[in-house]
Amino acid sequence: MEKFLVYIATLLNVSKRYNDTKNFFRNLLENDNYKYKKYFDFFMIIIVLSSVFILLYDVKNTLGKILYIYDIYVVTTIFIIEYLIRFWIYNDVRDIILNEYEESSFLNKKFDTKKVLKEIFAKKLEYITSPFAIIDLLAILPAYRPLRILRIFMLFRLFKILRYTKSVNNFLAIIKTKKFELITLLLLVGFITFIGGAVIYVFEYKVNPNISNFFDALYWSLITISTVGYGDISPITIQGRILTMFLILAGIAFISFATSIIASAFTEKLQEVKTQRIENEAHKLKSFYLICGYSKITELVATNLQKDKEKFIIIDLDEEKIEKANELGFLALKADITKKETLNMFNFDNIKKIFVLTNDDIINTFITLSLHSHTNKEIIAIANDERNEQKIEKAGASYVINPTKISALFASEYIGNPVSFEIITAIFSTDSTIKVDEVEVIEDSFLDDKKLQEIDFDKYKLILIGVLKKSELNEYSIQFAKKFFYFNPKQHIKLDKGDVLLLIGDIRNINYFKYQLQKSSL
Repeated sequence: MEKFLVYIATLLNVSKRYNDTKNFFRNLLENDNYKYKKYFDFFMIIIVLSSVFILLYDVKNTLGKILYIYDIYVVTTIFIIEYLIRFWIYNDVRDIILNEYEESSFLNKKFDTKKVLKEIFAKKLEYITSPFAIIDLLAILPAYRPLRILRIFMLFRLFKILRYTKSVNNFLAIIKTKKFELITLLLLVGFITFIGGAVIYVFEYKVNPNISNFFDALYWSLITISTVGYGDISPITIQGRILTMFLILAGIAFISFATSIIASAFTEKLQEVKTQRIENEAHKLKSFYLICGYSKITELVATNLQKDKEKFIIIDLDEEKIEKANELGFLALKADITKKETLNMFNFDNIKKIFVLTNDDIINTFITLSLHSHTNKEIIAIANDERNEQKIEKAGASYVINPTKISALFASEYIGNPVSFEIITAIFSTDSTIKVDEVEVIEDSFLDDKKLQEIDFDKYKLILIGVLKKSELNEYSIQFAKKFFYFNPKQHIKLDKGDVLLLIGDIRNINYFKYQLQKSSL
């Protein structure tokens, strides 16, 4: 028995097909971030609602053959298969067997088959007795039509929808955080209901024709304390009416207390829910910019990206800054970008560029270092102090920008050439459609392996400012970040994949140029 269990467990453990299949179903049923789960959830909701409709229709009508087959064979089979798959993926039996085998081999003791089987049984029983598993099982029972009493379990098919609706699950999770308070309130309501029922029973039994037993008294007490008051049972004695007033006031207090508990639970969990929503949005982002740190520069960068309809997300640890970013309509998340769990949140293949824009150079250096060790994506960082530029560059930044130096450069330019400065400022104002943009040469596009003289920029009404190349040519260039920028380049320069053109022109013309470039590479 021992050898057989270990052999099967080892066989399953090394089987790629088995592990891939199990991971697929685990993601499909339990992983909210899995791309196919939402389709599965929608499919199951349709199945559940259609089956409930059929069961309700069957109460007063005779089912046709098609509906009967659909309900008995299709719906029930799907429910049974789902139940068995959830039973299978709940835990890994092979891990229990292999752990015991390794422990017995290491400690040189006998393999405890009884202990292994007991643990396997306990784990599976844990699933079977879980609330959702019970609902799943009860949802299957209405298919056995000879026992009409089982049809009451069709209501449990509606409860299955809880599995597939995330908002309801979030609500239940929030309520669960106040379980102690709600249970305490429920016990108090039950106690007061019992006392009220007992008192009214004593005063009104044989006096009030509507109270003939203790259950009637309890029913009246619960209806009164809930402030529903159907009016089918009314006290006729003075003592009973005094009790009614007390119960109504107590009921109002209980309802207020319950409302405050639920409201406080939502308030406490609101930030967590918002964070979860933003994390889910971050998972779905494709071709976006990652901005680390919220500052005045971040606000300007984000505004321009938003205007250009580019996708981006801002990461910062300061809750006030994140709230401010959200108020401005930016997608922002409170998180530590240097933590592994935050880094794993993003698919770095989908990130265009990374900006590190905090007001602290030490933090910028640390963030840059963490990101550079995790990805080779281009990192653009700011250095608030000129002395820290080299440190941030050595940490892994592709480009380091000093805002103070740039401001000084602009100021000196304004003093020396005020007219030119005003014209440039007017061109690049937020109201202008004239932009300077960079266009990367894509492999197999109409730019790839072409000389500049072969490209008709006038056709697109664009002006070429310069070319950024990885290789050095026998031409005057400005070197930075191990690349070479050729201002007003000679027409014989040939473009290669990965080169960057710096163009100026109307934003619509630039976008059209990019579109044609992408189209030609397909």
